[in-house]
Amino acid sequence: MNLTAEEDAQFAEIARARTARHPLRTWLYVPLQRVVTLWFTPRIEQLPISGNVFPLAQTWETDRQDMSTTIGFFLLNLLYVTLAIWGALGIGRGLPEARPAILLLACFVLLRTVFLTTVETPEPRYLLVCFPIVIAVAAQVFARRRSAVGNR
Repeated sequence: MNLTAEEDAQFAEIARARTARHPLRTWLYVPLQRVVTLWFTPRIEQLPISGNVFPLAQTWETDRQDMSTTIGFFLLNLLYVTLAIWGALGIGRGLPEARPAILLLACFVLLRTVFLTTVETPEPRYLLVCFPIVIAVAAQVFARRRSAVGNR
């Protein structure tokens, strides 16, 4: 769809008016919603499931297996991110010499996430390059526990 210059100016004026009325919505809430969507939307494009969860009651009645799989992948994403934060904090506290590496990796993930919140149509697949970092840092939770058990 091509817009004329006049139509584009009208949409720009609407955007300016909305931002003036609710600046927090424009600069904080919408980007945070995009971050949650980018990080916690299940990556199921190649799977034979719909990925629909809402409306809850109707989806549960009509497509229980797809809904369960989608929620399971959401919880898996949540687990990965939680373990990565836990691992990064543990490395930062326990290994001061590793702090620059963790900081570099965290900056990459953070900058990529922030950049994607500014894109008109961000997709969760654009964050897949961050998951090797997330998994590697999350694994440190278990590596540190194993070494602590081995030292007893």
